Amino acid sequence: MTDDTAPAGRGDTAPARRGDDGGDPACWLRRVCPACGRLADADPPVRCTACGGLLPAD
Repeated sequence: MTDDTAPAGRGDTAPARRGDDGGDPACWLRRVCPACGRLADADPPVRCTACGGLLPAD
């Protein structure tokens, strides 16, 4: 049995969550345009909608 609540005296009102680090998944890295850095709407191969650069399929 584990205790998922914050320790008493910290002033936290919400229970602590384990494994909820947030952020975007690393697998989206292949969607970043190498020319301008914009995130593509679809998986490669695709052209960047901002600059027209090609995002290769790998």
